Amino acid sequence: MKKIFAFCAVLLVAATAFAQAPRYGIKSGSYKTEMDMMGQTITNTTYFDDFGAKEATSMSMMGMEMTQISKDGKMYLVNKGEKSVQEMPQQQQTINYLNLTDEVIAKNKIKETGKETVAGKECTVYTLEMNQMGQTAKATVCVWQGFTMKTTIDAGGFTISTKVTEVNEGPVDAALFEVPKF
Repeated sequence: MKKIFAFCAVLLVAATAFAQAPRYGIKSGSYKTEMDMMGQTITNTTYFDDFGAKEATSMSMMGMEMTQISKDGKMYLVNKGEKSVQEMPQQQQTINYLNLTDEVIAKNKIKETGKETVAGKECTVYTLEMNQMGQTAKATVCVWQGFTMKTTIDAGGFTISTKVTEVNEGPVDAALFEVPKF
């Protein structure tokens, strides 16, 4: 079960992971998401700065309080309960919806399919396919200002749905992006 959960988390990160170019059309702020995964609803808050070059997501998974910090081409998974930090390179399969290239469109079979309003924002809807950990997943994403406002991923016989419920623009505390030293 934990292996499936980890696979789902990796897919979610890959669907929303940032690229080196500006990722969002907004400099800094936060957004809240609700994720439905395997019958469990998970609420996350993500803080971002420098148009998405820095991002910190607070989440609660399987009884663990985790923070994922992405910056400087690296991703850090912080488990506050265990007082541990796992560092890894930023995912290579990133999709920057503000800068879709022909290569990224072809590689991920991205197709624009329409419009949808999510959290009061008019979004562009895309379908795509992702390959992670030897698995192919099909996804539908609704994008506004580079944000994936709604995502549905179908992989391995299960579905993960994520929806942004609130977006706030404005400065955020720089300390949110500091990796703790336990």
